[in-house]
Amino acid sequence: MAAGSAGVSGHNSGSSPRLESTLDRRFQTVSNTMESIQGLSVWCIENKKYHSLVVRYWMRWLRKCEYLAR
Repeated sequence: MAAGSAGVSGHNSGSSPRLESTLDRRFQTVSNTMESIQGLSVWCIENKKYHSLVVRYWMRWLRKCEYLAR
């Protein structure tokens, strides 16, 4: 988890390719365990300055999951 947050701490733009790849990896690997959800929640709080990008990716992954569940 620390590696993901360290990777974005030096960027100020909301569309950093490094942040986008971190978000993809985090949303792809999240599971329904308490530890996984808490880890993702802590990461989101630590990176709250990128909230609009996080929400955009979250919605993208939700749509992708809904499509895969059909």
